[in-house]
Amino acid sequence: MSFFLGYVYLSVYYRKVLMKQVSEKEQREIQLQLVKFIDEICRTNDIEYSLAGGSLLGAIRHGGYIPWDDDIDLMLTRPNYNKLMTLLLEKQTNDMDLKYYKADPIYLPFAKLCDTHTIGASKTDLYSKNFGVNIDIFPIDVLPGDKKVRENFKKMINKKSFQLLASNPTGLEYASASRPLYFIGKLILWLPYHIQKSGKYKKVALEMETLMQKYNESENKYKGYVCSFYPNEYVPTEVFDDYEEIKFEEFNFKKIKDHNAYLSQLYGDYMKLPPENKRVNHGYTKFYWK
Repeated sequence: MSFFLGYVYLSVYYRKVLMKQVSEKEQREIQLQLVKFIDEICRTNDIEYSLAGGSLLGAIRHGGYIPWDDDIDLMLTRPNYNKLMTLLLEKQTNDMDLKYYKADPIYLPFAKLCDTHTIGASKTDLYSKNFGVNIDIFPIDVLPGDKKVRENFKKMINKKSFQLLASNPTGLEYASASRPLYFIGKLILWLPYHIQKSGKYKKVALEMETLMQKYNESENKYKGYVCSFYPNEYVPTEVFDDYEEIKFEEFNFKKIKDHNAYLSQLYGDYMKLPPENKRVNHGYTKFYWK
């Protein structure tokens, strides 16, 4: 393992010395162009989407990025998500790469649209080297209304997501994390999953996607990203019925009309700035020009 970690550190050092790092301004410009590409596809094909999570919060509170944030998240109800994935598979260009289980292994229960001219590097997030600058695209599914049933469902989802990550057959990538301590913990705790599921990615990914949609034909009245690390990411189904435009930096993108219901559920008093020690980003991953 020491040899492998040494290789990782040399790889990161190589990029720092011989490759030009993508600046924050450049990273944001790339991300905005990726969203613009998706926005145009959605508008042309009657697909509803919304900014999500911190990106939606940033649009409402700051008119764009949260000042200390460095990514963009989108969300679509499952039918819209499936339609968008189909179109993105058809419309990829040499400038971008869709990471989606039907196209390319991602080991995550959502999709990423990545820039192909950049590459990631991290000391602890070994998996990031597979992605250039990117945006996240999350499917929205139905969640059980009963609290106990919902909590048990989330436990099932989390277990399956661990298996999906652990199915990565490449080295120690399955243990990728934002901090060394998390890396070591995942390396040990997820090793049984890795031994059991390594190389069985497509099977586990299909099981994961099927499980996420377990309640989609039910009468339950809540929707959300079922694999969210926010335990309270669920809102009434009707929140995803109506959409409108919102200014994000210099662009007009789309959002759910009732953003208040969603943001209040996730963040509470979302217009209040967090304390400075809570203003963090994904800085554990750096991007470089190829």
